[in-house]
Amino acid sequence: MNDGVRVAARHLGMHFSLRGADLVALDDVNLQVRDREFCCIVGPSGCGKSTFLRILAGLERQTSGELHVEVRDPANPLTAMVFQEQSIFPWMTVEENVGYGLRMRGVHASVRKRVVDHYLEKVGLAHFARAYPHQMSGGMKQRASVARAFATDPEILLMDEPFASVDEQTRALLQEELLRVWESDRKTVVYITHSIDEALVLGDRVIVMSARPGRVKAEIEVTLPRPRSVYELKSTPAFSELVARVWEPLRREVLASYGALGQAS
Repeated sequence: MNDGVRVAARHLGMHFSLRGADLVALDDVNLQVRDREFCCIVGPSGCGKSTFLRILAGLERQTSGELHVEVRDPANPLTAMVFQEQSIFPWMTVEENVGYGLRMRGVHASVRKRVVDHYLEKVGLAHFARAYPHQMSGGMKQRASVARAFATDPEILLMDEPFASVDEQTRALLQEELLRVWESDRKTVVYITHSIDEALVLGDRVIVMSARPGRVKAEIEVTLPRPRSVYELKSTPAFSELVARVWEPLRREVLASYGALGQAS
């Protein structure tokens, strides 16, 4: 693998058997993710974005092609994943949820508390450490999920539309909190989203996937300076220009996906 590359997919494909038919989710995906890069992936519904992320997480295995993920610190988890659905345990407090991965690795309680307190402070949940999920809003639960992922200190962070279920104002706040935490850690991140705005606010690069079967359609470097403020950034001409650059190839694929849906129905 080339220096500075953490993830390399070469001619990667994924086929499923669905009611006796062969469904091709991904086909000939060639993609590299650089070390410490925040890489965002957008594409039409059903294009295989989440499938690709699950393959990176080791939850699925590709049916063709190669995937190389460089391991640099075997003592730490290779990946941690934040899902769209709220995935914290309802019977645990916030601090217990955030420290769960560390406890499973046998990290000493005093070290675990220090790490958990650090990330609860980072995501603005220090005062809710002993609260239970049913006592918190959806946005707060997702903050806890993000804190748990960072607390495990993975080499690569995988995020599958983690803020899709919250309202626009909460999403903007969560994006800014994620950026603030990421700036201090600079983890390699692969982030799935349907939102062009979100991809450009967060990412160093945006990958546009084609309609199913998913392939890499375009790659757009995000040259916007960091640190970023969500609403201030969206008001700039440079942001509008990048939205148009991403939308141009994405629009064709979204229309193609509608056509595929019509043929399947």
